[in-house]
Amino acid sequence: MINQSAEGSHTNRWPEGAIVYHIYPRSFFDTNGDGIGDLPGITAQLPYLKSLHVNAIWLSPFYPSPMADFGYDIADYCDVDPMFGTLDDFKALLAAAAKHDIKVIIDLVPNHTSDEHEWFKQSRTSRDNEYADWYIWRDAIINPDTYLPVPPNNWRDALTGESAWEWSKEREQFYLHSFDVKQPDLNWSNPEVRIAIQQTMRFWLDLGVDGFRVDAVYWMAKEPLLSDDGINSEYVEGEDLKYNAVTHNNSRGWPAVYAYLSELADVLEEPKYQDKLRFMITEAYPERHNPLAAYLTFYVAVNPRVAAPFNFEGVSLPWEAGLWRKFLKSFHVALQQFSDYCIPSYAFGNHDQPRMLDRLGSADAARAAAVMLLTLPGMAFIYYGEEIGMHNVHIPPEFVMDPAARGDPLHTIGRDPERTPMQWTADTHAGFSEADSTWLPLADDYTTNNVAVQSEQSGSFLSLYRQLGQLRAGSKALRYGAIHVHDVGDEDVLCFERSEGDEKLAIFINFGGDTITCNTKLRMQKIIVSSAGKVETALQTEDSVRLDPYEAVVAVLMVDN
Repeated sequence: MINQSAEGSHTNRWPEGAIVYHIYPRSFFDTNGDGIGDLPGITAQLPYLKSLHVNAIWLSPFYPSPMADFGYDIADYCDVDPMFGTLDDFKALLAAAAKHDIKVIIDLVPNHTSDEHEWFKQSRTSRDNEYADWYIWRDAIINPDTYLPVPPNNWRDALTGESAWEWSKEREQFYLHSFDVKQPDLNWSNPEVRIAIQQTMRFWLDLGVDGFRVDAVYWMAKEPLLSDDGINSEYVEGEDLKYNAVTHNNSRGWPAVYAYLSELADVLEEPKYQDKLRFMITEAYPERHNPLAAYLTFYVAVNPRVAAPFNFEGVSLPWEAGLWRKFLKSFHVALQQFSDYCIPSYAFGNHDQPRMLDRLGSADAARAAAVMLLTLPGMAFIYYGEEIGMHNVHIPPEFVMDPAARGDPLHTIGRDPERTPMQWTADTHAGFSEADSTWLPLADDYTTNNVAVQSEQSGSFLSLYRQLGQLRAGSKALRYGAIHVHDVGDEDVLCFERSEGDEKLAIFINFGGDTITCNTKLRMQKIIVSSAGKVETALQTEDSVRLDPYEAVVAVLMVDN
């Protein structure tokens, strides 16, 4: 446990209470008419992000890439792919974001490169060159019947579910790819690899970025002997993802990952970068049998002053009040017991998950989830388009782009439905692009569901997000305050209090489909936000609140003198 008295009290840091807007650059805004979003497009829309009271943006990869996995197969860590612009365009984005007081977080992809990266090109040429040990190479097992090379173990790649090993004729060995065949895994047990990735971080930090989202961290550390994964006894062939035929107990998640991440976090605290706080957020979906322990391990093992794991309960946890009540109590008590430096990082959606509206099944529940996300402590991540209630878009088979679609036997659509172009206006291609076509199809409802239309509607998704953003920006309780979960006597209602000094707010969320009146022990002064737009009718008495089905409200509590 970090001793607070020994460390000294910390001042409020920018990640605390920050609203972070997650941008998938291909789909945000196209300025050069090629049907693909670009960096100048992000710069052009910074005033819009400011209207949401966004404090930071997180950009999915924009690096040079053959796009086998749409940018997560990186051919050069220290440049910009021409389809997104130039390095000067990125510098211009940094400068413009700073003028809007918006931090910039970029993706760091340390587990793998593209097979077109110079490191891998060199590595595959021989077994004794400078980069020979920068990737994970193994000799084949020879099939005694066919005399053909067989992969060294049963590991599977996470996108297609096929073997994670690919034969290289040049080296006459297999290389490991935990994802696409064109994404060979770096060998993190090699110190030279770790130094090279740290140098990549320094390149972008020197340009002025404020932090990193670290991709797929569990895959960075494998069982040292590369033993077979266990067989998943619950796997149903033809129904489940092929990847889940094995348990992945050896192919990912070994303890060395925390040492590797600690080394990356140390870069953020080097003297050269102490002029301002840099921060990194790690992507790791916890094992569901004990997610709290998985989250806490990251805080304990990696410096919480500069790092935090994503909290994916907004994606993984069923929309049930009791489950959320239990999780919030245990999670925040655990963080408080360890260190005041721990910053939660809540994400209810991203480029790999179905959109929140589809996942929860109703617009009312999605609006309530927005209230919840933007009133919880720590960093709140909004995936682009969630603020206008964008939904998954049907992708005809001939337009499917995502390689992950090949690994899903029932729903061969992959992650494309949640990556479609942002809906700005009712104009052609939703105002996203002036091209003849866009890289993915648009939603059919874009003429009625877009930023321009919702900006004129007082009860729209966008109006609610802007109201919540303004509230969070002006509230010390929501940005920096403590959280306390209350039991209000109804199993379908979650209630938590945020407080800082004399400011006390209570958030009530009805997870059920019935109208509920809660008689609480909390003395409420007024309701200031309702996800259903019913501020005037929610408060019954000073200790009683009426909630419509799937409604969430924010109440100002009375303060005893």
